[in-house]
Amino acid sequence: MTPDFPAWAGSFAVQVQRLRASTGTTLHQFELLFSAWIPHWRLAQQDEGEHSRNRRWNLRLTFWTFLWQVAQAGASCREAIRQAQALCRTQGSRLPPDENCPYCEARAKLPLECLRQIHDGVVIDADAAIATKDLWCGRRVKVADGCTVTAPDTAANQKQYPQQSVQKAGCGYPILRILALLSLATGLLTAWAVGPWRQSEMALLLQNLWENLQAGDVLLADRGFCNWGLLALCFQHKVDAVFRVKGSRRKDFRRGKRLSRHERLVQWKKPKQPATTMTAEQWASLPEILTLRHGSLRAKDPRLSHQEGDCGHHAARLAGISTLRFEPALLPPLGYGADPAQHQNHPPDGSLEL
Repeated sequence: MTPDFPAWAGSFAVQVQRLRASTGTTLHQFELLFSAWIPHWRLAQQDEGEHSRNRRWNLRLTFWTFLWQVAQAGASCREAIRQAQALCRTQGSRLPPDENCPYCEARAKLPLECLRQIHDGVVIDADAAIATKDLWCGRRVKVADGCTVTAPDTAANQKQYPQQSVQKAGCGYPILRILALLSLATGLLTAWAVGPWRQSEMALLLQNLWENLQAGDVLLADRGFCNWGLLALCFQHKVDAVFRVKGSRRKDFRRGKRLSRHERLVQWKKPKQPATTMTAEQWASLPEILTLRHGSLRAKDPRLSHQEGDCGHHAARLAGISTLRFEPALLPPLGYGADPAQHQNHPPDGSLEL
């Protein structure tokens, strides 16, 4: 468990086991907690293919054991198997074997389509349970963000997700780029797309995830998504966008119509060079000029406190661009939330301390 400090391994392992035994939930409790969100029929025995035979590691037992193991930080396969054996004892079922190999093989054969259906069902049920107070100004906010991960070094993975070109063959791992949409109302990851690391997050969004954005949604993302083409496409499909501003534009508050001290209406002209992530037809259908809200706010970061003699929070000014219309009766300034009390506690200059 602690290979770098073998002398501590025994005592540390005992403490971890005591902590998990006193605070962690059992597999039986875990299944009871989440079974309301995952119908029993979704984990029924498959008609053909993997998990079509009623083995000791059947689909239902494998799924709940794997889900429990993922939810327990650092839980080993041996711990997961013991939890599965305890669950089978309470249900009077045949116990799965003690070895790790059968469980790992069953886990690797979980049908992806079944997992996708379970995920989509949970997302739909969670969206149906959203209350109005959970929305921002009555709008659903979707956050877009991405990352890269490595995959097992197999020939199939290297072909589909090649490693970096600067690495010699056999000296690197396949690299995947993942882009996901996260719902701020439910906290769930609603959709995702996977591609090679050379593919940009913008391309993944437009080619794979665009259909998950509906009219009236608000797309929130970092400055990597801030370009004229995506803003215009959002405006065209009635999807509002709020992005961090990149480049020299984030500090230029001399242009446009003044709305407040830190917020202006600006116009961005259509670039002469078409975006590589769009077709010629899509680019030609976009408007020539966009009227956008350019604002900034003060954000306090507690992680940067007590640095260089600072006794308080470090404040940084963040600049953003948005397609949200400036209608005070409908939407607040960019620097405020939906609560009207925030407007009373802060000066009307478009700034906000977070």
